[in-house]
Amino acid sequence: MSRIYIPQNYKISTWEGLQPFFEELNTREINDKESFVSWLKDLSELESIVSEDLAWRYIKMTCDTSDKELEASYISFVNDIQPNIAPYDDVINKKIAASPYTTELEKDQAYFIYMRGVRNAIELFREENIPLQTEIQTLSQQYGSITGAMSVEIDGRELTLQQASNILKETNRERRQMAYEVIAKRRLQDKDSLDELFDKLIALRHQVAVNAGFDNFRDYMHQAMGRFDYSIQDCLDFHEAIKKIVVPLNKALQEKRKNLLGVETLKPYDLAVDPEGKQPLKPFEDGKELLEKSIACFNGLDKSFGENLTLMGSMKFLDLDSRIGKAPGGYNYPLAETGVP
Repeated sequence: MSRIYIPQNYKISTWEGLQPFFEELNTREINDKESFVSWLKDLSELESIVSEDLAWRYIKMTCDTSDKELEASYISFVNDIQPNIAPYDDVINKKIAASPYTTELEKDQAYFIYMRGVRNAIELFREENIPLQTEIQTLSQQYGSITGAMSVEIDGRELTLQQASNILKETNRERRQMAYEVIAKRRLQDKDSLDELFDKLIALRHQVAVNAGFDNFRDYMHQAMGRFDYSIQDCLDFHEAIKKIVVPLNKALQEKRKNLLGVETLKPYDLAVDPEGKQPLKPFEDGKELLEKSIACFNGLDKSFGENLTLMGSMKFLDLDSRIGKAPGGYNYPLAETGVP
């Protein structure tokens, strides 16, 4: 995306360098609808640059949790930049909500959704939650570091837990049990550290919710995540429907699996293997082959799908291989300025 408001070569390094843009937007006079829309576009550009800068710091850190420089870069943003942005965000949001031009713009569905989010942010903002949210992000990063360092040795090879879990698809039950127990034993080595981390996060998140006027973190997050179209009770009703309909069906499927496998008791290491004794599928060897075959499949559905995936691959916006030091799990992180995830 070509920048209009922020210099093209500007890169976020310190709060002192970023603050003047927020200050200018906060103090700029808006005299008509056109200048208000222009101001919103400038704000959107600044927010896109800020969010993408944080995105890349997070992405690079999770791709190599052992790299202390990448960790320091992310923590620097969380500790030194983000807490200073938060009060400006609140002031700017209130400026938007108070504008006489907001009501007219809200007749457009796109602006309505945006303004609804702005009002929600105003309602939830509490200055005392800023340091708590900083601590929450810092502690959450530690989870990735701990789990990203986990590995096991099987057949003389050092494997990530994700790589080792492929053995759970093999037909040899003794080997599946061995892999399951080795993985579980490795996880338990960090049990105390993860339990302590979890306890700290529970306390902090609960305090954030209480500060914002909620009884618990669940209710707070329901609103914080913009769940405007369904209620908490709707979620509880859905849970009850799953309990009544899906759970019995799942039990029946597990019973069928147990019978097909010919085992007396179905164990956790019996859930990924083919119940009919077929060898596990291995459609690709590595991330490169996965991408190539995915592009071919997508092209068969719609050429634009394949082209988009090809673009992401050429930009090196995909990291598909499991390796030691990489945070476990997968995610898609939008890059607001670039426009490519």
